[in-house]
Amino acid sequence: MKTNRVARRILGLPYNLSRSKKKVRFSIIASIDAENLPTELKNMALVCLKQDFRKKAENKRIYMKLTDAYPEYLATN
Repeated sequence: MKTNRVARRILGLPYNLSRSKKKVRFSIIASIDAENLPTELKNMALVCLKQDFRKKAENKRIYMKLTDAYPEYLATN
């Protein structure tokens, strides 16, 4: 049986990084909805958004490839 976090990751839904880091969240978004997208990700249709809501991070947003945070087969579908 999978944990809720692992199951959400497999299904491509937004999920938290871990129980201890509940304020770090991963989501799949369209690249047109992204702000300040790096040049290597502009050609991709979907990208992964890592949001950090911890006090020291001040709502930091990091964009990365889907395969970095989600299983590779999600990136191909």
